[in-house]
Amino acid sequence: MDPVQNDRGSVLSRYFSEIRQYPLLTKEQEIDLAKAVKDGSRAALNELIESNLSFVVKVASEYRNLGLPFEDLLNEGNIGLIEAARRYDATKGTKFITYAIWWIRKSILKALSEHSNMVRVPNYQMKKVREIRDAENSLRRSLGRKPKREEISERLSKSMSKIEQVLQFHMREVSLDDKVGKERTTPISDYLVDEAHTSAEDDLIHREASSLVGEAMDHLSEQERTVIVMRFGLTGGGSLTLKQIGERMGISRERVRQIECQAKTRLRKVFARKRMVKAPPKQPFPVNPVAKKPKLEN
Repeated sequence: MDPVQNDRGSVLSRYFSEIRQYPLLTKEQEIDLAKAVKDGSRAALNELIESNLSFVVKVASEYRNLGLPFEDLLNEGNIGLIEAARRYDATKGTKFITYAIWWIRKSILKALSEHSNMVRVPNYQMKKVREIRDAENSLRRSLGRKPKREEISERLSKSMSKIEQVLQFHMREVSLDDKVGKERTTPISDYLVDEAHTSAEDDLIHREASSLVGEAMDHLSEQERTVIVMRFGLTGGGSLTLKQIGERMGISRERVRQIECQAKTRLRKVFARKRMVKAPPKQPFPVNPVAKKPKLEN
């Protein structure tokens, strides 16, 4: 075995052994620690973090083989856990790990999109790659062999072209100067013009839209953010019904609906404020006096 891999395995084994020593917290203990953290207790912050390190391991395991070493995934997940512990408000009624999972995934996905490839891949594309990899692993276990692309396409109810398009984001990097063709004399850069794909400007717009949604979510309360994440499957786990969310959070279906409505109203206000800030100065005469204002989707 490679000595480097052996050392990594030993370090990880020791780490897993250490975090298993931290007991899980009861809800009452979480509430007490959260209050102490708000009062500035460093010891309470450490205890809240240490007692939930094992959950970071579970989440990080879902993102293995996507371009970052497992140790880096753990480090990024722990950063998200620390951020969650600092922001957590127990008075909202949400269990700490339910709230923290969102921050853990966010931190890991950000690291994957920024560091796993030479070209930055947006978070939403990394989620699609993970979805395909999960389907591939599931089929591999059930079939006892590596599944074909057609079988993955059928499992996800996606076209072959969509599957191929997403997987392009997770291929190995090559130099633009690498020679291809029969004579190996033409650089790859000569073949890169493809009008069938989205332009760099369109890709930038998509990335900015994703960033705007992430910033807007910070204006929600923990309970509202949890409902929106579960309702629309923002962490890649699929959207849940009002009843399913209520069962997970220990509240009624109607209460979930009310929280969702409150969150949507608050998000609309955030988006409206951001549009006003970014809007250009008014011209003396309207360019298009009959143009309608953009309508927000519910």
